[in-house]
Amino acid sequence: MNATVSMDALYTFLKSLSLGRENERWLAEKLYEDIEEQEKQLAPYTMEELDARIERSLADAEAGRVYTTEEVKRMMESKYPCLCE
Repeated sequence: MNATVSMDALYTFLKSLSLGRENERWLAEKLYEDIEEQEKQLAPYTMEELDARIERSLADAEAGRVYTTEEVKRMMESKYPCLCE
């Protein structure tokens, strides 16, 4: 419910800006472009692609290209301190 209210508030705010037809069209096109890009990134993998990813991961592990849990935790805390509060 809160997300819907927030989106409604955002829409109301955008409409209050009196952007004009061309700017509104530009904004809509940008939003659609973002959606299309996200959908491309969410496309399912083929079995061959999954097998290749697994093989690369195993090769990385065998070559020592890995991080410990503590290293990952430190990197996350450094990059995203707000998540650690």
